[in-house]
Amino acid sequence: MAQIQNNPIVKVESPTLHLYYYRLRHGINEPANITQDRRNKFQDNLNKITSHLRSSTGKKGSDIVKLIPTEKEHDGTILDFSSVPSECRKLNNDRLYFETGIIHSRLAARRFNDTYILRLIRYVPSAQGEQSIDFFDNLCDHISELDVEIGQTVIFAGIFRNQSQSTDAIAAECLSNFYNKNISPDELIIDKFLSSPFYIYPQKVSVKTIDQYAVESEKLTCVLLYQNEQVEKEADKIYNILQNLLLSYHKIIYFYSQSLILKNILHQQYRVIESLTEDYAQKKWDKLSLSQLPQQSLDYYKRLSFLEDQARLLEIHQSNYRICLEEIEQKIGQKVPKFFSDFNFKIDQNIKQIKSEIGFLTPGIGLYEKLMLSVQTQVSINEDTIRDKQDKLGQVFTGLGTAIAVGQIVSQPVTNTLSIYLDKGKNQPSLVSLWLGAFLTITVSLLIGYGISIKIYQWFTKDKS
Repeated sequence: MAQIQNNPIVKVESPTLHLYYYRLRHGINEPANITQDRRNKFQDNLNKITSHLRSSTGKKGSDIVKLIPTEKEHDGTILDFSSVPSECRKLNNDRLYFETGIIHSRLAARRFNDTYILRLIRYVPSAQGEQSIDFFDNLCDHISELDVEIGQTVIFAGIFRNQSQSTDAIAAECLSNFYNKNISPDELIIDKFLSSPFYIYPQKVSVKTIDQYAVESEKLTCVLLYQNEQVEKEADKIYNILQNLLLSYHKIIYFYSQSLILKNILHQQYRVIESLTEDYAQKKWDKLSLSQLPQQSLDYYKRLSFLEDQARLLEIHQSNYRICLEEIEQKIGQKVPKFFSDFNFKIDQNIKQIKSEIGFLTPGIGLYEKLMLSVQTQVSINEDTIRDKQDKLGQVFTGLGTAIAVGQIVSQPVTNTLSIYLDKGKNQPSLVSLWLGAFLTITVSLLIGYGISIKIYQWFTKDKS
């Protein structure tokens, strides 16, 4: 990246990189085996960071930095200190210390509830004098390659004494070098922190998809140019608090993105169930369509419950975020950057919106219940109608069978009886006798068959309780 036009080489004293990297250990309603997969990804990202670190005696960071077994994890450090050389640790401290040339590094890997946290500080002591702003590139090896999930914040900080130069252009150059692309000062959010120029460059990151919707988190990259050593010392008081502030910040963005997706999916389901309810009379319902409704209702209920959980999480993290803001202001005796206070107001509005959506979507559960009851009734009526038709058809078949059987039995006696009266003196029944016999046989058979079928139908359909 070219140097700033028409300006001398920009130099900063005590250039420092702060990395806050967050990854879920486990999410809501996730199976247990996901925890190990998430830990493996956290380990992969940790390996990227440590691959270029060296101890003061030249030992590789990748050979030193190990994690404790998953089953031994608890809130706090997850680094394994059992084989860490003495030059890389300090008593009662959960960080590892490295020195690569003039660059000093401090690394911590922690677990806090459901989240893994990677904290890295790389800096050049002020005793080494001023460094070119391009030196920041030497501090951020592999950081731009990290696989972001919950979120990541990078802060480039240093003492900048030459206030005659444009700090806007300096911040833009620093960020352009980091992202390896041209970033204009107009793309930055310009703020103040400890009365010093503070620049913020937020970028949305697509983490995963849910039903073709993208869950987003954020990469936050900042530049803070201290006026002097005193301001740097004041800032050092709040970097540990920033870890918790940024944890809440990134989680709020991540969970709010999930909430919006859940809201959209639930709205689609609500429109479907509302349409089914309105068009209930025009739709043909059967056992198959009835069997699908309970699962659809359960999916709706689960998603709505998940959305309610997300709203509660947002409230919890907003509360933690506010506490951190107050702690920072107490430490430094000044207001936090407007960017962070505006975010607090924005998420307050977002939570109210999500709660309002939950109130709107909750009646969908009742619609599913009423529709299932109506469909069940309709299907039951349809089945009773079919059963009644089947019973009557059985009655007809019973009557026909009885008539045929009776006809075969009485056909000859009826014909012979008629022939006696109509065909006196003849050896064979006449044609008239045969036709009359057939007619009487059919009549008698039908009457007897009908009577028997009625009795049989009444016997099968009567209440046997």
